[in-house]
Amino acid sequence: MIYQLILIVKILPLDDKIIGLALKIKYYLIFFLILLLSIKMQAQLTLSTYIDAGDNNVSEGLYIKSSALGAYQINKFRVEGAAQFDLINAGSNFLTGGSLIVAREFSINKFRFETQGLFMYDPFSSLVHESNWGVLINIPRKHFNYKLGTEFKTYHITNRAENDYDITSNKKLHEKWNLIYLLQYFLKPPDHKWNAGASITNIDHFLINQETNPMVNIEGRYDISSPLTLYVESWYKSAGSLNISANYFGFFFRTGIIWNPGLKK
Repeated sequence: MIYQLILIVKILPLDDKIIGLALKIKYYLIFFLILLLSIKMQAQLTLSTYIDAGDNNVSEGLYIKSSALGAYQINKFRVEGAAQFDLINAGSNFLTGGSLIVAREFSINKFRFETQGLFMYDPFSSLVHESNWGVLINIPRKHFNYKLGTEFKTYHITNRAENDYDITSNKKLHEKWNLIYLLQYFLKPPDHKWNAGASITNIDHFLINQETNPMVNIEGRYDISSPLTLYVESWYKSAGSLNISANYFGFFFRTGIIWNPGLKK
């Protein structure tokens, strides 16, 4: 196809080449103008970055992670992607997490909710990686937020582990129909300049725990000035609830900034 285009350009007279090029440029400009206008009128881009700093039973001291998230929304559809990186940790991987969420908003008789499909990938070790597929429903309210869904988890043995330990079978371990949940409460409505709240959940940006391993989060945010919001969170995770090992596993502190051009204060 490329060679055919080159041949056509060589055969055309000079004037026809210029006219054809001018027409192409005009169409490209019209297309990008329409695209920019549609993005400005219908789409909304939100960016966020944050730092996690904490300690747990396997970190061998302080760990620090950095994450970047981006969300793109057009009308009722939203696509969100994120990546997580190790800055200080006992692990050997720099990239320690990735996630993708595709969501759609619905409203039935003034009952507003959102459905989400999600994928997470966690290369937490050079020997074992974890992936999660899931679906959930998100129900936002004035002071409460609820999430409920299910996910399928797979642990993958890496090529390095296969070679180092001569593993020839049972290279994947599957967990099916794990429960996803979140119960969240805020003191103020969502559009207030500042807010504070607490939640109990088994899901985070790059992590889904078993349903018997909940995490507790206390958080706060403040709209610095449009379009920037500063937020802080403190997370506590137990090693297990309703299990024998219902003891301390880890704690981490999170702080970050959200850039949201749609924020009007």
